[in-house]
Amino acid sequence: MAKKNDTFLIRFAKSILKALHIRQVRLYGSKFSKKIYTLHQHIVLLAVREYNKGMGYRQFCELLPDYNLFLDYIGLKDNIPHFTTLHKVNQRLKGTMLESIYLGFAGKAKFRAGIDSTGLSLQHSTYYYEKRMEQFRKTKKKKPGRPKKPRRKKHQYTSIFADLDKRIILSTKQLRGNKSDNKMMIPTIKKAKELFDRIISNDADRGYDAEYNHTYNNDVMKVKDFIKLKNIDVPVMRTKGTNRKKAKAKLIKKKPGRPRKNHRNKIESIIFVLKKVFGEHLSATSAVGQRQQTRFRIIAHNAYVKAKSLLYEDFYAPSTAA
Repeated sequence: MAKKNDTFLIRFAKSILKALHIRQVRLYGSKFSKKIYTLHQHIVLLAVREYNKGMGYRQFCELLPDYNLFLDYIGLKDNIPHFTTLHKVNQRLKGTMLESIYLGFAGKAKFRAGIDSTGLSLQHSTYYYEKRMEQFRKTKKKKPGRPKKPRRKKHQYTSIFADLDKRIILSTKQLRGNKSDNKMMIPTIKKAKELFDRIISNDADRGYDAEYNHTYNNDVMKVKDFIKLKNIDVPVMRTKGTNRKKAKAKLIKKKPGRPRKNHRNKIESIIFVLKKVFGEHLSATSAVGQRQQTRFRIIAHNAYVKAKSLLYEDFYAPSTAA
């Protein structure tokens, strides 16, 4: 339980440090390190930067002196790192190590899981500018010859596998451009295979309706399969795939009564919070930097959810006063 004097950023940092301890992330990247700062301090600072919607490194380091209690808690009150230090650490840290930190936020109890995907914008032009440019292209005189291909907005495809009960993101898969959801399900969920014994069910929308995904739920994860089916009106005998037939037959034979709650909607709220609180634009310019920024953004999201839950626990806790 959080202390009454703890600020939000202290609770935010505390949840990240706990996850780092659970995942046994070492304090220093090398035995030859100068040991001025620890990796834990760098990871917390880079996550706080994403909480500030990925502002520039220089601007973020100029803002840090205002967070006295937070800096005192992580041991950086008298020694704030230079902005180039954070930038180099961000480039140096391995993506696999950062993605393993997600699992440190997971609880020990069993939970329902779900998967969905979203897109993060790589452009920073305003909506007004885009509409004006679109209108300009429409009114511009067309030149004779081969027509030009329509301009496509760039985005980063991000597949998200999450704990639907605690709203914690467990694993992700980031790629450039448009991708097929049903082919991205297994590579995304594989990264959280340590938690398969805690998962009760896996929910997904119709975009993930493929025989190999149903098979993965039933045979590998061994959970209740709640992937929504396409073409519900097609008879079972004409449905392709053994596991898809079983899922459709189970749906038809379902007993009348109170329907199961649609837990899949919870992952939509997870994506909404991720974009609303931390922003839907990535400020990094390279593909590697954009994936790295997304990883820190997800660590910040999990820490944000944990910090908010600690606040609610304190608020609703019974009073011990006589």
